[in-house]
Amino acid sequence: MDTVEIFNMYASYKGIKMYIDTHSYDTMLQGTCDCFTIPPSNLSEFFSLTAHKCIQDKCCNGNILAAEIDTFIQQHTTNQYIDEILFFHLGRRLNIKDTLTGNNLLELLTTVTPLSIFLREHNVAFSQRNGHLEIYENGILVSLENTYENGVCYLRSRLGYNIGREDFCFNGFAFKDLVYKNTYAHSLYHGPEFITQLSAFLKRPDIAQDYFANSTYYCFEYCAPLEFVLFDNADKLNQDEKVHYFLTQLINRLFEYFNTNPKYMFDHDNLVLRLLDNANMPIEYYCGREIITTEMLR
Repeated sequence: MDTVEIFNMYASYKGIKMYIDTHSYDTMLQGTCDCFTIPPSNLSEFFSLTAHKCIQDKCCNGNILAAEIDTFIQQHTTNQYIDEILFFHLGRRLNIKDTLTGNNLLELLTTVTPLSIFLREHNVAFSQRNGHLEIYENGILVSLENTYENGVCYLRSRLGYNIGREDFCFNGFAFKDLVYKNTYAHSLYHGPEFITQLSAFLKRPDIAQDYFANSTYYCFEYCAPLEFVLFDNADKLNQDEKVHYFLTQLINRLFEYFNTNPKYMFDHDNLVLRLLDNANMPIEYYCGREIITTEMLR
């Protein structure tokens, strides 16, 4: 029995968590090679052969690529007990003492939080009724019945009007390497999407303006149990399927680096993560945060 096998048996027995570092290309490459116990040259050879099979006239056949990656994973036994995943959440937070817990939208709006306090100071409050949230401005119920009105469909979706398709969840990304090139990262610079949409719908530009003036844009990093996290486009997977799906997305990411100059790469295919709609990201999973500046988004 070699050292890796002994360590993994010990890790499983002691409950030691293991994950692949997805901060950068270098850490993802090293983590993938360590996971499969192969040198980088083996991965480069696989990418070269795969590119020859799936790329024609500068276009990549996604079906062939997916099949090749799946075969690669099946042929290489992982030597790590992967049961955690890095979770990068982008958010502009108010400049007052705040918990580092990642709250879902329902919690943020209906309990005492910096956001609910800020909105009440602007005479906006929320109350839960029949499974969804209602908006009150100056104590008067705001109607969301006219779905043809700008912003109504978005607000109904986020406030739980669509039974069975609620969208209160806390979300993030699995890969940090290119996340600041993501169009979503750019769109959040001036404030949370919910705040900008609410401000526009109520015709209250002061809400969005005051929020921006009194907040800081961060990338929050968490390391969460894989079983606690859902993949946005594949949320019915069991634990083993999650590991396979994650490794597939990771290798696909590295393959893009192999075939593309990084300065021309964008973050259009980052793996989107989320929690259940009624779940919060516990503070014990918090690893740190980084201020996002305009220079970082260029």
